[in-house]
Amino acid sequence: MTERSTVNQRVQIGAESTIGTAVAANKLLECFTWTMGINADIADYGATGRKYDTIREENTEWVDLTVGGPLDYNGVIYLLNGSMGAVSAAAANSSATAKAWAFNPPVSGSIAPKTYTVEQGDSVRAHKVAYGLFNSFGYNATRKAVTISAKGIAEPISDGITMTSSPTAIALAPVFGKQINLYVDTTSGGLGTTQLTRAFLFDYMFDGIYGPFWPLNRATPGFTGHVDLKPKTTVKLKVEADATGMGFLANLQAGTTLFLRVDALGAQIASDGGGGSAAIFNEFQHDMAIKIGKPSAFSDEAGIFAIEWEGLVVEDPAWGKAQTLTVTNLITAL
Repeated sequence: MTERSTVNQRVQIGAESTIGTAVAANKLLECFTWTMGINADIADYGATGRKYDTIREENTEWVDLTVGGPLDYNGVIYLLNGSMGAVSAAAANSSATAKAWAFNPPVSGSIAPKTYTVEQGDSVRAHKVAYGLFNSFGYNATRKAVTISAKGIAEPISDGITMTSSPTAIALAPVFGKQINLYVDTTSGGLGTTQLTRAFLFDYMFDGIYGPFWPLNRATPGFTGHVDLKPKTTVKLKVEADATGMGFLANLQAGTTLFLRVDALGAQIASDGGGGSAAIFNEFQHDMAIKIGKPSAFSDEAGIFAIEWEGLVVEDPAWGKAQTLTVTNLITAL
């Protein structure tokens, strides 16, 4: 008997046209690690005067999704379309090949996410889930590694399936720490002007975006739909405790709104299609308005006396948004 080897478990994904309706998982997404966990709400019952329960009934069932691994210029758009809302690719600087995926999570009103059918397995055995919904997305950047973390839920698992044949592999395009610059400015118009040259760590988390609901309906053990929640969006920034790094204390004391940009610039992928010769690169550019929170205790960072500041991503009325994120790559559609 051929064993089901962990190393052979590949993941394929398909963007659902109708939320919760399974589709062929025709894209092979190899940049991330995926963990699926079957979860359930179970009730136990026993007779009065008896030491042991006699009945166990499953009330609800779902699958927890956990995604990790390196931040990837190509793969990340699948997580962002799910967490920040579905968008379509547009030409980057009039290029015929390079695409810009612009995500602008609304400050009011519903987010319309892209949901996915996800298949996992190999030729020995495989399973799939529909209504794959990402309700959390974050990333962490240091000079040594840039990683993502995402969590989601899906409908009950379908086991013993045959995986979609001949999927299209999404090219690997990892983000490296050496490609990232951080900028902090005092106005939205100045975004990307003032670089933080002594930043050692940046951590971002967009969490609690959606929640499932289970009405009384015996037709399905899974959740029927989802609703928008009030997400918590936070950052952490570890910097040298020099004049610049300690300047955040005045921002905390005054309640100042700052404008932060994370910009990763990768390999050249195209040239300007508007008659120019300017190069277009893989890019991950994340702008956000933040309020500084309490710092950590002072600590050492490879010999540098450092401090870590918390931040809360906030709506800035003059800017008209809280955050915006644009990914430039060669992916034309999900």
